Amino acid sequence: MTSAGHGTTVSLPSGTVRVEGHLDLIETADGVRPVRIPVSQWSHFPPAGEILRAMASNASGVRLRVHTEATRLTLGVRCTRIRIGEAERPGDVFVAQVEGTTVAVAQAPDTQTMHISPAADEATVIAHSETSTVELAPLPAGPKVVTVFLPQGMTVDLVDIVGDSPVLPAPPSDRPVWLHHGSSISHCAEADLPTSVWPVFAAELTDLDVINLGFGGQCMLDPFVADAIAAAPADIISLKVGVNIVGARSMDQRTFAPALHGFIDRIRAGHPNTPIVLCSSILWPGSDEIPGPSDVEFFDDGGIRCFTAGDPADIGRGALTLAESRRHIEHVVEVRRQAGENISYLDGLTLYGPADVDRHPLPDSLHPDTALYEEIARRFAHRVFGQEGLHPRATLDRKA
Repeated sequence: MTSAGHGTTVSLPSGTVRVEGHLDLIETADGVRPVRIPVSQWSHFPPAGEILRAMASNASGVRLRVHTEATRLTLGVRCTRIRIGEAERPGDVFVAQVEGTTVAVAQAPDTQTMHISPAADEATVIAHSETSTVELAPLPAGPKVVTVFLPQGMTVDLVDIVGDSPVLPAPPSDRPVWLHHGSSISHCAEADLPTSVWPVFAAELTDLDVINLGFGGQCMLDPFVADAIAAAPADIISLKVGVNIVGARSMDQRTFAPALHGFIDRIRAGHPNTPIVLCSSILWPGSDEIPGPSDVEFFDDGGIRCFTAGDPADIGRGALTLAESRRHIEHVVEVRRQAGENISYLDGLTLYGPADVDRHPLPDSLHPDTALYEEIARRFAHRVFGQEGLHPRATLDRKA
């Protein structure tokens, strides 16, 4: 394996690919597993860290790029579906694109299932087969670069790639690198396609290379994530924070802003001048003004409702609400901006707010569906990378 800029060239038995959108690769007995937090940081995970390890290993935003004349690609993979308690993670499709156009879609096989018990912090893996194959066809004839997006809600081990013509790694992209960190609403496991993950969709709209560090339930301002961002390539960084911290009741009004400052300080150790967009959470209807912890209500028809279940009386004793978190985030940006830092604030309510509830109801009261994820992508792209945005795309020249 060799690295050059953003991405890694990986030699498999029958072909060579360029892997992008990851921060590390784990070598398995017969292949490699892209992961989105460097393995060197995993020792810093909390003792109850099985869910975090699973989320860091999910392939949201991870993609393969190859140069080939093949009209059919066959991937040898080991796909791990995640089941947390009784909830099974969606996000299980491979998508092949050529020049930004989808040319093939294939269902991901359930090679194995990882059952995680949150209460006991135990993970049990049930293997269904040794490896599986994924067929991507038909592809356009002639020489081309094919980008294969991996399923965002699964862990994927790459074992082999076979084409009906030689498969070579695509050259490194010269597009600016956008690194994004957020919660499940950035992980986007609920999206029908990995290309509908909103940071991925927004990156395609704006011709950027995205590294998506959206981790379901795990956007907690962890120092090891800040260190990973500091060490990663990035021409622009966006951080979308708040909802996991409120939902887990892991911080309060006293601790949230200082922790956010500290998180950004660690990023600045590696990116002293890189523009940062600090984005607050989208609306959580019915739960915006109520503190955590969060809870889930299950209905007979299979539906669920996610909500905050804390006592509003605790707000006066320092409990943090999502609405209050937006005010703290904006305050952090203003303090740092006045000190001369290259940082901007984006109100999450401009991505999804009260005026959107009737047109785009949230299926579980918290997470968007595919149509809304794509709308969030369009709004983010316009407000951040548009001609009148916070950081117009034309200003993001790729660093040498």
